[in-house]
Amino acid sequence: MVRGALAVAALLLAACATIPTQSEFMKEEGVRVSSEALRMRLRAEAIPFTGLMEQAADAASAASADPAVRRRALVWKINVVPAMYRTLFDQRPLIALLDTWALLLQAEQYLESEEGRKAFGPGAATVLATTRELEGRVQEIARWAVPDKDLALVRVKVLGWATKHPVRLTFATRESIEQYLVTMGTTEELSAFAVVGQLSEDMNGMISRIDFLPVMVPSLAMWKAELTYMDLLDPRMEDAMKRAGEAMARVDAMIAWLGTDGLDGFADEQRIQITRAIAAERAEIERIVRTQREEIQAFVEKERGEIAALVRSERLAVMADAQRLGDHATEEAARRAREVVDHAVLRVAVALGALLVLAAVLYLVVRRRPARSPPPPG
Repeated sequence: MVRGALAVAALLLAACATIPTQSEFMKEEGVRVSSEALRMRLRAEAIPFTGLMEQAADAASAASADPAVRRRALVWKINVVPAMYRTLFDQRPLIALLDTWALLLQAEQYLESEEGRKAFGPGAATVLATTRELEGRVQEIARWAVPDKDLALVRVKVLGWATKHPVRLTFATRESIEQYLVTMGTTEELSAFAVVGQLSEDMNGMISRIDFLPVMVPSLAMWKAELTYMDLLDPRMEDAMKRAGEAMARVDAMIAWLGTDGLDGFADEQRIQITRAIAAERAEIERIVRTQREEIQAFVEKERGEIAALVRSERLAVMADAQRLGDHATEEAARRAREVVDHAVLRVAVALGALLVLAAVLYLVVRRRPARSPPPPG
């Protein structure tokens, strides 16, 4: 079954080896090298890149007498070497190029920060200079692979991504730039990198990736053993072990003491202490209850006074409103009475005037009537 699986894998790898390494679209995008050539150049840089990072960390460790700085330099090596292995040996060559570039920019930003400078002490400048040197070499590879692209603009975009995805000493939360590349449009500067990144890996590429493991794995194992040894020699660990020994000595003394007559005295003492503690707690509870009662009483008195003042204010306001309504009603009644009297007087005056006019008319009529002549004598 194993041989059959190996045979199938060999067939798949042979099929991958027949895939075209450079399409017409890639040429239109400005890519001037094949995927195999770029992959081989990146993987050829694996040992120099990781070795320079290791040397820089060792230099930072040697430049400081602080055990904490030396430990952080060792932690840096343990994390940065596997991270760089993953980026350089990505089977998609231009994604490997951009992800390595992004990793170095993330490292630069961390080393330029206050936390990074404190982490490496006097050797921080050495580690930062090495990281910038490696970034320059990555830019040279990019210029060789895609000479027609504006690498300054590409760096701006990669730096922007790195700023949004910062790393710390352990690189524990580092993400790959690949997810960002798939969002690029075909007209953007990073589109060619995303296209070439889709090419498959051949048999030679897989072999070179596996060949680097015997170089990296023993170093990682040695560094982790060194880190464990440093932790064991840490003064804090020694102090903790000393305190643990003192605690165990006290436990042993107590166990030895429990088998003597002192246990009865200890029980009596504990009973007395518990009784005192209960009495103290009761007194404290009574004090708290008394204080709370006084505060509640004061609050109730205050609220009652405010409510009484509010009731008085409302009563005065109601009485004032009633007085205003009564005055208004009185004024209205007087005004209406005056109107009635004035109307009655006016009507009487009109009637009297009419009578006087009628009397005058009658008087004139009577005066103008001719006197009757006496009847003739018969």
